[in-house]
Amino acid sequence: MRSPLSLLFAAFVILGSAGASPEPRELFNGHNLDGWIIENSGQFSVKNGHLHVDRGTGWLRSKDTFVDFVLTYEVRFLENRANSGIFVRTGSTSHDDENGWPDNGYQVQCMDKSDEGRIFGALIDYGGGPFEELLDQPTLAEVFNPTGEWNTVEVTCEGRFLSVRVNGALITMVEGISNSDGHIGIQGEKGLLEFRKIAVIKR
Repeated sequence: MRSPLSLLFAAFVILGSAGASPEPRELFNGHNLDGWIIENSGQFSVKNGHLHVDRGTGWLRSKDTFVDFVLTYEVRFLENRANSGIFVRTGSTSHDDENGWPDNGYQVQCMDKSDEGRIFGALIDYGGGPFEELLDQPTLAEVFNPTGEWNTVEVTCEGRFLSVRVNGALITMVEGISNSDGHIGIQGEKGLLEFRKIAVIKR
């Protein structure tokens, strides 16, 4: 008998299978932060070709907005328990508080852990509205790479569906995304980590 996760994924694949995919568009060029806006004093820079997050708060927002897409990126943590997140379908407005994070969107968790709480790859509501989520924590524990090693992540948004793959394995399936479009962003949450090969394919 197929699991609810696999059944939901099968429906998701059917929805997104029509037509050929265009070429990926690089969102990070490895040289500077062209195409991005630093919000609320976030500590983001480029070092050795990587997008460096240096323990600040706030967030880094794409200038453009996206509707349906496949977002891919690689991330590695430079210290144990480093914390960040990837915002998708997120508005440009932020909370007026010490963190300055968005107040209208969703975040894919990007924390150096696979075994407790809101695991790596889980979705968090940042004002975008409630949703239904299925997580495969045992598989994440098998494929997740530890501090200092790169993890490859693929986030697919199509209509009200979202999925997250980590190092090729399906970890997260979500139904009920309310926002139909929005920015892509990177959260600063007092963690030390790096990103590279950030690209998006519009669907």
